[in-house]
Amino acid sequence: MRVSTGQFYKVNAEQMSAGQSKVAELQAKLGSGKQMVRPSEDPGKANLISGLEDAKKRQETYSKNVDAVETRLTAESAVLDSMTTIMQRITQLTVQSSSDTLGASDRDVIATEIEALRNELLNLTNTQDLTGAYIFSGNKTSSPTFVEDSNGTVSYNGDYGRMEVNVSDVRSIAINTLGPDLFSAADFKALDDLVVDLRNADGAGVRSKLADVNSINDRLINSYGSMAGRLAAIESQRSVIDETTLRIDELLIREDDLDYAKAVTELSKESVALQALQASFMKVAQLSLFNFLR
Repeated sequence: MRVSTGQFYKVNAEQMSAGQSKVAELQAKLGSGKQMVRPSEDPGKANLISGLEDAKKRQETYSKNVDAVETRLTAESAVLDSMTTIMQRITQLTVQSSSDTLGASDRDVIATEIEALRNELLNLTNTQDLTGAYIFSGNKTSSPTFVEDSNGTVSYNGDYGRMEVNVSDVRSIAINTLGPDLFSAADFKALDDLVVDLRNADGAGVRSKLADVNSINDRLINSYGSMAGRLAAIESQRSVIDETTLRIDELLIREDDLDYAKAVTELSKESVALQALQASFMKVAQLSLFNFLR
């Protein structure tokens, strides 16, 4: 069957256009490093890749949340360490001063130290983070945790809100310890009464305060344990996030990232084929023009 000159040009033009498009597509893929340059190439795979990319972004957010929680809990840990050390000293002084062999002047010296330690405990409950937020005040982060009136009476000034941060698609962790988890107004009153008993050289009164001092110690120990548990949970969750991100990256490499060696080989093959087609077309076109001129 004879092929007309018009058909010849049309067919070859379509073949060269297809070849040029294929070469351009491969060049675009090499430039982007992706298997697809348009979602329409494979809608199913495009949806899968989009879902994986969204999941990776969520893991990045969770990782930042974990960093923030760890920073907060580390700050709490330092404060609780200081509080525990202070209470251990108060316990030691209370036991020492409970003996009736201690003179009034010695008890007065101890009373001065315990009073200073009590004031430091109050200061520590009002610890602020780098943003100025009071870390033990619940959601009332702009308010001091405990306040003391002109009569020396201490009261809790925060609320009971627990701050929770999402660390996975299905898990959130409370990040804050509340002031009442550490001390109550009665605890400060007990320490004030202990100072009064010491100044009055009231041995029986001092001994009666040992139970209060031990109770404060126990509460601090429990609060520290709870905080340490949250810190351990955060570390565990960090590992989960890292493993999840690694798995997502592996899936994205398989589904989205371009195999450069394979793509370069295919581009070379397509470029050679296009050049051969162009050369063949030119030869035939020149021959057809020669026959026409004859």
